[in-house]
Amino acid sequence: MISVRFSLLVFFAFFSIACFGRVSPVSVYDFDIKHWNSADGLSSNSVRAISQDSFGYVWVGTLYGLNRFDGHHFTQFSTKTSRQLASNSINKLLLDQQGYMWVGTKAGLSGFNPQTLQFDRYPILAEVTSIVQVAPEEIWVAAENLFKVKQGKVSRIHSIKEAVMQMEVAGDSVFISTSKALFKLSLQGEIEQIALPEELQQHPLYDLSWFNNTLHFASESGYFHLDENQQVARCDIHGVDNSAVYKMFKDSSGNDWISGYNKLYHRHAGQEWQHISAEELGSSPWFSDIFEDKDHNIWLASFSEGLYRASPGKMRRVVGKGQQDMVVRSVRYSARLDSLLVATQTNVGLLKADQHFLELVDHQSLGQSTVYDFYDSSNLLWLGTDTGLLLYNFDDGQISRPFEELIGTSIRVVQPHSETGLWFGGASGLYHYNGEVLKAAPFNADLESAFVTVIEDQGQELLVGTTSGLYAYQHEKLNRVGLGTPLFGAYITSVLSLSDQQLLVATLDDGLFIKSPEGQWQQYDSSNGLPLDPVVSLWYDKDSDYLWASSLKGLFRFRPPAEHDGGKIVNFELILSPYDRQLGTAPGRCCNGAGHSKVAKWQDQLWYPSLKGLVAVPISLTLASNRSLQPLLQEISGQKSYRLLPEQHQVVLETSDRNISIRYSALEFIKANSVEFRYQLLGFDQEWQQVGQRREAIYTNLPPGSYQFVVQARYASQNWTEQQQLTVELVVPRLFTETIVYKGLWALLVILALYGLAWLWRRNAIMQQQELTKLVRLRTAELENSNSRLSELNEQLSQLTHKDTLTGLRNRRFMFEQLPKDVEQYQHNRDAMLQQGKCIALLQLDMDNFKAINDAYGNSAGDTVLQQISGLLLRESRGADYVVRYAGEQFVLVLRDVEYASVRDFALQLNQLVAQANFQIPDGRTVSLTCSIGYSCFPLELLGGQLISWEISLQLAEIALNKVKESGRNGCATLDFDPQVDAFEFEDSGHIDMQIEKLLADGLAWFELKSYRP
Repeated sequence: MISVRFSLLVFFAFFSIACFGRVSPVSVYDFDIKHWNSADGLSSNSVRAISQDSFGYVWVGTLYGLNRFDGHHFTQFSTKTSRQLASNSINKLLLDQQGYMWVGTKAGLSGFNPQTLQFDRYPILAEVTSIVQVAPEEIWVAAENLFKVKQGKVSRIHSIKEAVMQMEVAGDSVFISTSKALFKLSLQGEIEQIALPEELQQHPLYDLSWFNNTLHFASESGYFHLDENQQVARCDIHGVDNSAVYKMFKDSSGNDWISGYNKLYHRHAGQEWQHISAEELGSSPWFSDIFEDKDHNIWLASFSEGLYRASPGKMRRVVGKGQQDMVVRSVRYSARLDSLLVATQTNVGLLKADQHFLELVDHQSLGQSTVYDFYDSSNLLWLGTDTGLLLYNFDDGQISRPFEELIGTSIRVVQPHSETGLWFGGASGLYHYNGEVLKAAPFNADLESAFVTVIEDQGQELLVGTTSGLYAYQHEKLNRVGLGTPLFGAYITSVLSLSDQQLLVATLDDGLFIKSPEGQWQQYDSSNGLPLDPVVSLWYDKDSDYLWASSLKGLFRFRPPAEHDGGKIVNFELILSPYDRQLGTAPGRCCNGAGHSKVAKWQDQLWYPSLKGLVAVPISLTLASNRSLQPLLQEISGQKSYRLLPEQHQVVLETSDRNISIRYSALEFIKANSVEFRYQLLGFDQEWQQVGQRREAIYTNLPPGSYQFVVQARYASQNWTEQQQLTVELVVPRLFTETIVYKGLWALLVILALYGLAWLWRRNAIMQQQELTKLVRLRTAELENSNSRLSELNEQLSQLTHKDTLTGLRNRRFMFEQLPKDVEQYQHNRDAMLQQGKCIALLQLDMDNFKAINDAYGNSAGDTVLQQISGLLLRESRGADYVVRYAGEQFVLVLRDVEYASVRDFALQLNQLVAQANFQIPDGRTVSLTCSIGYSCFPLELLGGQLISWEISLQLAEIALNKVKESGRNGCATLDFDPQVDAFEFEDSGHIDMQIEKLLADGLAWFELKSYRP
């Protein structure tokens, strides 16, 4: 069977190169995927063509312009900025062997040099449907008729009389399709006509592709090829239906992709076809172009959803051959069988080393039960389920329920006893089976919660985790673990003991706890570095000395704290975040295992359950990248823009350009956010400017002279090196006013002026002496009157100014004048703001118990603290925001054009920063304060319209602030409303308190209250 032109890749992936090398993913689910659209700066969501220039930039042709992409930012080119671009609607992109980019548009052909970014226009005015290079300096263009561009000159190829649709180069010939026939035209002018079947004549032909020594067709009526008899025949491929096919691609590793109607087909070399549907991708997989870049990333151009990039992930998803249900709930390694015990949503089976799945317990025997834990002993398999304990016999394949007292009881844990028998833990406590008799643990009645979730049998001591705390049973005594810590009463999900007497405890809501050998507990949650929670599984690998932890949204790892660490973990390494996603899977759905069997080690990999099979992570995964980053200088802009040629190392600015912006970048398409920069303008900056991910340097009032601009790039895991550095000389010429001649002329003028003044002074000295007494008397009277008037004006000016005299912040007058303007500006751009999820946020912040500072240390100390608080608020706000001293120790922060989703996190962060800050008073002592924050957003989506009164928004923030105070202060709150609340409820702003109380009483409004507790 003839294979398809399809696109798979082997990538130089950022986080997996050291582990996987250039090994192609064996499943479509092994690809990590990234998506960009117009919200990320792409000129249009309708992408038609993709290419890459010799520098490594990816070029994206869309319906509304051409885009250059460096992995982080899209630079747009359109007919407004480039007049030689024939049209903004791009159909085709082709980089020829000389590095020149050809651009086919709806209105004709253009080209440009990626080095100079200069566009050229060619005399082809019809819509371009295909571009191919047939010789080093010869390009053929399909645009109604067939054209040839050679050495910059356009001529018509008269061999083809019909409108040309698609072209494909095959050796020294070119296949050309029209609406009725297929032509094979040699470069010497010989032509051969091949008839198309009727079904291809009636529908558009989207793509031609030559591979495996034959021609393939992508059309509205399906997928075809040219057989050995030079007849067009349909490709009968299992999994690929007869619906429309838009693009075919075969990558450098010989793997295949096909873009079809609402499906993306993929085939690893030598394996069966797989496909991704619209539901699995999260959008329509209707791709107009597929492109492989220099690093073997695959780029997909969507007709309506933007740009996608697929690359091999750090892990692979495994669905066993013969496994019907991909939803895996539990997994455990069986050393006796050298296989993985796998519990899906509907059955239980073995995953063998050859990736075949052998079913043990079928759906009927399992019923509706969910398997939480396994234990393989001899020829018996014990299964802990939510409906009781099941026992599978390998000899006869029968399922039984061994203990009547456990029928209907959820069993979460099945673990071996340190001496003999098994432990069973679940909803009704802990049980021990010695091989003959089942007995309840003697301490079941002493457990605050009888629901057992974890068992760690250490021989001398038994650790029992429950939904309400951790217990230690030793010498027939039951003791609570973690007294005096948040571990007391926590929901325990996993317990792990290390050989150096360290104990790790994972919880559902309280993070991760680590007990040092000295008995000290350290808690880790999102406030002090824990990347993901809740933590649901723990695994320690002695060989690599890494502790692995999984949550419902991803994976991370860390090294056990050493004694010199003082009980603190150096670094949590995030392996899979909630925002990473793989083809065909939703983000954040990696490790959703149930019960106790949530991780297993096998074949030097850790295996985790997921909704799409098992996730296998190499235990020796290396996160550090060996790739060398090369900074690129994109543009220097002042009063004019300066573009650098590839070999240009000096830029001479205009004499009036003293305020410049330097934009730089580094090409990274996998983990662009992990790239960091620093720069220095030698001769101006005294030290390196550490700017993180920012890709722009701004300088103002540069003195004349010659400078060296040096920029370095690195991954977050690398050190700064000169090998990843770019240096450009900047020359700022002198103005005439800065020359020696100009300064000499001014010096001469000053000397003459001084001489003239001296002569006049001598001439008028006597007259001035006579009138001096009279003038002094007159001026004294005038000065007294002026001082009196000035005092009055100063007092009036202090009332009219927009600044608070104590803190330097904006005052209420400024806010009441500016906020209506901000609202009017927002309403002017309302549709764009709502599409981007942006709003105006009002945060009312009140310092808790501030009066105690004045009472204890005096008013001057209180003023000093208010000034420090003002500085903290200004540092944490953005340039577009403003901070207002509202009254006394109360402040208002106005966040303009901020994303809805970030307001709560900003308020919580501000609450935490104030609580953690130490404020110094004049006598040298420090004091600590907390604050209460109420916030609201404008506009507020309500039934019947949006709340468009900023006064009501401010009142809602104040009501939320009062709620925080009533709840004990030191927290953040906002009001949420039921979708059925009508905007009419808020027409009368004078009775907003009564309206809110009524909505609260009716359950149509509620407070979302979060508190920071150190």
